[in-house]
Amino acid sequence: MKWRFKRLALAGVTCSLALVVAACGSSSSKTSSSGASSTSSNGLKPALDGSNQTLTGGKKGGTLTVYNHEDFEHLDPGQAYFVIDYEAVYATQRPLYIFPPNDSQHVIPDMASGPPQITNGGKTVTVNIRPNVKFGPPVNRAVTCSDVKYAIERGANPNVGNAYFPAYFAYLQGGSSATGGPIPGIVCTSPTQIVFHLTGPYGTFFVGALSLPLSAAVPKEFVQPLDKQKPTAYGAKYLVATGPYMFKSDSKGVFLGIGYQPGKSATLVRNPNWNASTDPRPAYLNQININIGGDPNVIGRQVLTGSDTVQNDTPADAIVKLAYQNYYNQLVAVPGSGDRYVGLNEQHGPFTNINTRKAFWAALDREAMIKARGGEVVEQLGTHFIYPGSAGYDQAGGASGPNVDYNNSPAGNMSVAAKYMKAAGYPSGKYTGSYVLKVVGSTGDPADKDAAIVNQTLQSLGFKTNFTLVDQSVMYSKYCGVPKQQIDVCPNVGWIRDWYDPQTLLDPTFAGYNIVPTNNSNWGMVSWQDWPKANGGTYTSGPLTPIDQAMKTAETSVGDANRASAWAKVDQMLVGDAVAVPWAFDKQPNIAAKDVNGINDLWNEGSWDYSWMWLKNA
Repeated sequence: MKWRFKRLALAGVTCSLALVVAACGSSSSKTSSSGASSTSSNGLKPALDGSNQTLTGGKKGGTLTVYNHEDFEHLDPGQAYFVIDYEAVYATQRPLYIFPPNDSQHVIPDMASGPPQITNGGKTVTVNIRPNVKFGPPVNRAVTCSDVKYAIERGANPNVGNAYFPAYFAYLQGGSSATGGPIPGIVCTSPTQIVFHLTGPYGTFFVGALSLPLSAAVPKEFVQPLDKQKPTAYGAKYLVATGPYMFKSDSKGVFLGIGYQPGKSATLVRNPNWNASTDPRPAYLNQININIGGDPNVIGRQVLTGSDTVQNDTPADAIVKLAYQNYYNQLVAVPGSGDRYVGLNEQHGPFTNINTRKAFWAALDREAMIKARGGEVVEQLGTHFIYPGSAGYDQAGGASGPNVDYNNSPAGNMSVAAKYMKAAGYPSGKYTGSYVLKVVGSTGDPADKDAAIVNQTLQSLGFKTNFTLVDQSVMYSKYCGVPKQQIDVCPNVGWIRDWYDPQTLLDPTFAGYNIVPTNNSNWGMVSWQDWPKANGGTYTSGPLTPIDQAMKTAETSVGDANRASAWAKVDQMLVGDAVAVPWAFDKQPNIAAKDVNGINDLWNEGSWDYSWMWLKNA
């Protein structure tokens, strides 16, 4: 999914570690309770991969302590679209459907009472809602269809600015022109039944979108007044839960300063109105205390040597090495955890020229970035945009990717780079203009190292840079995700699919018609010519760019094989235009204390799932 913004403080097992622990490798293939694949080609024993975890029979009770270097970005289910946000949002809110931790391809009912009914040639989706599921305090009443309807409709409200509404919910009749009011394509036929009328045969695909937080019910009478503020105060000061947990709050629903202190801490407690008989999740933990901030190297050691603790964001490089060598069973590296790339602004500045983009791609030492983060244990070289485990990966080029000269030298090739700089109009093979690139990266080890490699590469091509590092959530929410900031280069961006379908990888991130003024996920402003006027752009009608037109064609394809082929073609077009520079396919590392029975959400890059994990000594 949100997959979603990647956790860019990813660390890895470096090449130096490969030399240190090669003797630890085994030629046999072993599996633990968390699963491990066969020995890698360099002789390293693979890390546990999160498969085969037991979801039942846990111990109830206890308080889990969580360490975050990074802060949350959005806690409003209508805004949340960041991996770390999801960990808290899915514990406190109930979308219509969810993916269980061990399955990234098949949804199960959550607020829905059963599977969706798809009729009318895929144009109608009917969902029955569980009766008698209550909102938490201070609302304390049963959820009805109108709460789900309003939850989705508010996603189009500019004061909420849901990032994926244009990508998935524009398929609703009236969805493409919605601004936060009633949408004709959402109908409540009873308090416990909601019907979605779509503009085409998108029903099977649309059901996947109903697993996203936007479909989590919100009480209209409580939230609508807050949504009139710009931005909404819901999720910033007030929250109401439907899940097994809630942010600690006062009698008015205020959690800011009580259950959440930005940059410092958050506290999740049990929702007193939650009924286990209505929920597929066991919710063993009594409380989750989240500590925000601190040095990732210190955090990691606290977790590995501590008790009842996990790290929520990505461990530092040195910590992953330490865990792999000395705390093997406390490290899980989940494959198919997303891709990482460098965003290049196609609307403003030197990277409006395709040849400067190709030159940068050719020059970038992607191997150096991989070495700063890992080898086969936690990383794979990124060569295009549909990553392993997703439909269309093989068709798009597999591990090697498309055979183009700027993609064929992972360590960088300055000769090829110079060729493209000359084609861009710089006879010396280097940039000679006066423009100063705005480069905004992420703090934290080793994200700052990755950003520095990108900055050095830009300078080696002759570019002058204004290089800034900020907290990752700020990087997205204030800079790279806000088109008007005109950030030229975003070194630390990445994506996780929303579900198995490759459309969820490419459509939100590269379609011009999905660009929004805030919370924008098309960081490179690809096909900005198709940015809708209603969302702050200039497009009203007329032909789309070739890439956007290929996406529209792929959206209408039916059947897994056809969709994989159609979206693989889009992937190849993106590489052909060098819209961004992919450099890693992730195997996401996560660490826990020895007495935590961690459960990893395989659909969410292996993030810890508070609603399924338990403490061994509870």
